Amino acid sequence: MSRPVTLLENQLLRTRQQVLRLMAVSYLIYTFVSSFIAPPGAFPEAYQYGKYWAALLCLAALVALSVVPRRVTVIALATYAALLPIALWEMQRQLSKDLLPYDAALWLTCGVALGFMLLGSRWGTVFTNGVLALVLFALVRTPPTTPSLMAAWFTGLLVVSVMAAISYTVTRFIESNLVMHEQDHAKLKAARLDSLTGVPGRAALEEELNRGLEYARKTGTPLSLLVGDIDHFKTVNDHHGHSTGDDVLRAVAKRLRRNVGSTGGMVGRWGGEEFVVLLPGLAKPDALVLAERLRREISDSQLAGLVITTSFGVASYRGPNDSADQLFGRADQALYEAKRAGRNSVR
Repeated sequence: MSRPVTLLENQLLRTRQQVLRLMAVSYLIYTFVSSFIAPPGAFPEAYQYGKYWAALLCLAALVALSVVPRRVTVIALATYAALLPIALWEMQRQLSKDLLPYDAALWLTCGVALGFMLLGSRWGTVFTNGVLALVLFALVRTPPTTPSLMAAWFTGLLVVSVMAAISYTVTRFIESNLVMHEQDHAKLKAARLDSLTGVPGRAALEEELNRGLEYARKTGTPLSLLVGDIDHFKTVNDHHGHSTGDDVLRAVAKRLRRNVGSTGGMVGRWGGEEFVVLLPGLAKPDALVLAERLRREISDSQLAGLVITTSFGVASYRGPNDSADQLFGRADQALYEAKRAGRNSVR
């Protein structure tokens, strides 16, 4: 089963989409404006420059991003890989014509910085090393003919290297913090869950109950609470062992969660063999119907090879002066009455 995507991962995905889109659109604007200000000549011969092929790649990246937006890293990786030979071609052209590398240096610096954001530290480093290797190869193959040109190319190479080092450091910092946040979130989530049944524990239930009451006060919507208890659970442990008792608890939690999930309710373990079901939006008549369905679901089939029954107490929100303790107290009292009535019942 695949791991669920976290909120931070979705935010990072959207950020990368925006970065790739911004980079591609910016380069397209640069290509259009620079060609308008200084037309290269007749089409198509005069447009066989590297920047026009790079513009086509940016356009392709935008199209791909609109079709498969969640594959932004793959799109960026393919775009950067295709840009490397184009960059080499353009550098060789500029060196052979003794042109200053201002435009190339600026866009390479921008591309390296954004590459780390789009690709992460590992692939960003691979791309940056590829860029630096291409620049060195171009300089060795076609050395600048004057000291001023050599100084300009050296400056461009140095700026790209410095930007790469800064971008790598920042990206590694972000990645490390994302990992730590994810680990802390997983630990916090695990701490709020009952380790045996996998449903929320008492602390999470109390927090959600208070939140539900506050919402009910503000909106005037109903709220109900079920308190359920496994009948004769001590007998199960005494006669069949605690391992079987644990299996029963897990099976009960699973059936409760399966039947409550569609209502938008929350199932949790209060402690021992006692479960709580929080039902926002359900008035008491509907909550009683649901509780009866839960009771039948458990009693009509064997759990862990045993016939298990449960009793439920139901209470509902009564108005602005109703508190969590009062609501739970009424549900607990109703559970006590269900037990006194012979168990395997709803009150």
